[in-house]
Amino acid sequence: MKLIFAGFFLVILFLFTGCNNEAGNSKVSGKDDSSFAQSSATIKGLQESLKEHPDSAGLRYRLAEELNRSGNYKEALKQSDSLLQQDSTNPAFWYKRGEILALSGDTLKAIGALKISIERAPLFMEPQLLLAAIYANRNDPVALKIADHIVKSSEDPRTETQARFIKGLYYSNINNKSAALRQFDSCIVNDYSFLDAYVEKGLILYDQKDYAGALKVFEKAIQVSNTFAEAYYQSARCEEALGNKEEAINYYKKALGLDKTLEAAAKALQKLKA
Repeated sequence: MKLIFAGFFLVILFLFTGCNNEAGNSKVSGKDDSSFAQSSATIKGLQESLKEHPDSAGLRYRLAEELNRSGNYKEALKQSDSLLQQDSTNPAFWYKRGEILALSGDTLKAIGALKISIERAPLFMEPQLLLAAIYANRNDPVALKIADHIVKSSEDPRTETQARFIKGLYYSNINNKSAALRQFDSCIVNDYSFLDAYVEKGLILYDQKDYAGALKVFEKAIQVSNTFAEAYYQSARCEEALGNKEEAINYYKKALGLDKTLEAAAKALQKLKA
């Protein structure tokens, strides 16, 4: 995943946390102590470097990214302000600002920043993807218009898949599950390694109480990536719903072995062992 794409999906996951709550979904895990320490050290190092090279846009951009990643949106926006003071025509700077604002919860200002980025560089797909995602999270059909434009205009198959994924999230949000499934299936056909599409498809099937069907989807995701903790966790939930206690316990253990911050898995495992 490219750096910008990784940031884009960080925002997507944040925006759509809480989808499929009726299935008890818990996709967001916390940072462990080592990750927090590494992030703090990186931020400190970038701050020290900026003292020596205050005019370096590259260092300031990286600092804004790292602050954003760590959840320090106020400081990240300060770095964004400085970047735009240096060059208010740079579409990447406006995109980064939109990403920070979206993660901070100010989607209205995020939309404004992303529109400026798109105006500055109409072929820059990342701000269009993020803009579509924000509209999808708001159940606004404008999301479909933007996503369809991306599908038609992008020459990158991965970008097209991302746009279809956003369409799937929109349809899922408005409870058009059949349309959502078609989009997620399309994502998987276009890119079998697109793990988030497996998760969203599986969650819809779980919500529909098709636990066996959902299990097949999550186990397919495990075949694609045997280190994907989310797929083990969701497989465990399916096995539990099917009444397969030992299989559920095994999957919960594997999920926690890969990601110890999955609190929902730890609680479920403790409950099954009681």
